[in-house]
Parts: sequence; structure tokens; C-alpha cells
Amino acid sequence: MIRDLFINFCLLSTFLFFGDMAYGRLRALLKPKPWMLNVMYGIGLGFFGVLQLIFTFEMPNGMLLDFRQLSIMVAAGVGGPWAAVIAAALIGTGRVLIAGGFTPASMLGLVATLLTIAFVLPAFLVRGSFRFQWTLASVLTTLLAAGLLLFRLGDSALTLIALLGALQTAGCVFTYQMIVHLRSTRRIQDTLKQDIEHDFLTGLYNSRGFESRYRMALASKSPFALLLLDIDHFKKVNDTYGHPAGDAVLEQLGKLIREHVRKIGCASRKGGEEFAVILRPCDAKWAIDQADKLRRQIEQTPFLLPDGRLIPITISIGIGLYPRFAEGELIERTDRALYQAKQEGRNRGVLAG
Repeated sequence: MIRDLFINFCLLSTFLFFGDMAYGRLRALLKPKPWMLNVMYGIGLGFFGVLQLIFTFEMPNGMLLDFRQLSIMVAAGVGGPWAAVIAAALIGTGRVLIAGGFTPASMLGLVATLLTIAFVLPAFLVRGSFRFQWTLASVLTTLLAAGLLLFRLGDSALTLIALLGALQTAGCVFTYQMIVHLRSTRRIQDTLKQDIEHDFLTGLYNSRGFESRYRMALASKSPFALLLLDIDHFKKVNDTYGHPAGDAVLEQLGKLIREHVRKIGCASRKGGEEFAVILRPCDAKWAIDQADKLRRQIEQTPFLLPDGRLIPITISIGIGLYPRFAEGELIERTDRALYQAKQEGRNRGVLAG
């Protein structure tokens, strides 16, 4: 029994680890909707539950038990009711197939699966922390398993029931700790990725993030526009009102740029008071229109300083187009257009020619 129990715990930890890794990849690559993720949770955990039916462990009296209820609990706790129902349906179907049809043993397994759903779902619908919900579901499923064993074997099974309770508790505690650890690790990874690619002050991509998005835009071979923006006379803001005021301006400007390009491209802070925007796909007219719209919006927006004063801010913009300019000269030509906009009086956009 110890060997089979060890195998089950190894299977459980391996599935949870690689399942979480697959979830992260799918979320990053496909960006599926929440309901699609829940369906995938249900299918994945359902097939894992069938695997648990295969790798059973033997009790001292020869009875075979498994941890299928943990798959349903994880599906309900992580994916919600529909994920749990899908997982239970697959596990029930697997139980019938493994038994070779509707035998007394498979029917008892189906009843146990249905009862597990009936006990688990209410536990995860109760208000409270995930820890509380998991504990409640663990207690209910343990009582259910003990009740089914008592119904099947009678009073002579009290020792087995105690052993079953210990095994169920160990499985539930182990699974909970794995889920909590994986969630914590994922949060840390998301935070690190956010910090690595984003500017802490404006919330926009930083230079590293810009380089990555710029390379992706070039690799797509689709037309796009590159805007290089610079705050006019920003040094005067720092010199007159102080660096905290300059930071406040940068933070508010970053928000304005992010909201403007949210659905049409991406924006980054390249350093200091300089920003870069990638708009795709677009042509020259659309790029000029969007640049001018952003410029006018910033010109018409008062910027709030830490001391409560409001000041106006303007920007100059250089506009470059791909594939009008090749990869090797696009940034240089756009930067020249930005310099030209400043030379011509600032608060304007210039198309690179």
C-alpha cells in the first residue's frame, strides 16, 4: 500500500506542476477567455482522475481505493462548477470503461462520483477564503468516503475508516499546499515579468519591453508606424517645480498615452521624457491623424502637480513608417523627424521623409 500511495502522490504532484506550467503557456500564447480555461481545467482534471482510477492503492482488506475526489475538488476550486462537472463526467465514464461496463463496482463508483460533486460544489460556493473552502470540501469528501465504506462493509470497517480518513487528509493537505505554492510562484513570476518589461513610474513598457514589441512588429512583416514623442521643455518643469513635479507629469502623461493607444498599438517610455509608440497596421494618413489627435489631447489636458497647481504640457512627435524605411534606418529616420519637429517650434508632429 505504501508503494502505491507514494506513486499516487508522485502522480498528483507531477500533474499539478506540469498542469500549472501548461496553463501559463496557454494563457500567454492563446489568451483564452475565462470560460475556455475552465473547460480545459475540467477536461485535464477529468483525464487525470481517470489516471488515478488506474493507479489505485490497496487497503489492508484488499479493497482498492483512489484519489479521484481530489481531481474533482481541484476542478471545483480552481475552475469552478462547470469544470468540476466536466471532470466528474469524464471520471464517471472512465470508471465504467475500466470496469468493462455497468457492473456493481462501476455503479458504486458512479454514485460516489455524483455524491462527491454534490458535496464539493456547495463547499466552494460558500463565502470565505480558498483555505476555508478547501478545508470544508476536504471534511465533506472524507465524511462521504467514510460513509460509503461503512455502508459497504459495516461496523467491521471502523479501523479501515480511520485509515481512510488519514489517507484522505494527507492527500487533501498535500494537494492544497501544492496549489498554494504554484499560485504563489505564478504571482511572483507575473510580478517579475511586469517589473522587467514595464516602467515603474508610467506603467508603460520600458526600453526592454519596447525592444521586444518592436522586434515582434518587424517580424510580422505588416505595415506599422513608429512614433517617437518628447515632452517640450521638460527640463524647465524639473527646474521650476522640482523633480517630484516632473515625476507627476510623467506619470499622468504615461496614463494618457496608454489610454490613447490601448486598442491600436503599444507604448513605452524609452528614457527620461522620451516615449515610443507602435501603431499597427496603419498607413501614413492614419498614423499622422493618430499622432495629431494624441498631441492635441495632451495640449488640452492640464497636468496636476503635487502642490495642487495645474500646468500645460506639449509634446513633439516624429513619425516613421515601416516598410517605407527598412529595419536598420526606421528608428534613426523617426528620431530625425522628432528633432525636426523641435526645430520647427515644437508642439507638432513631423512625418519622416
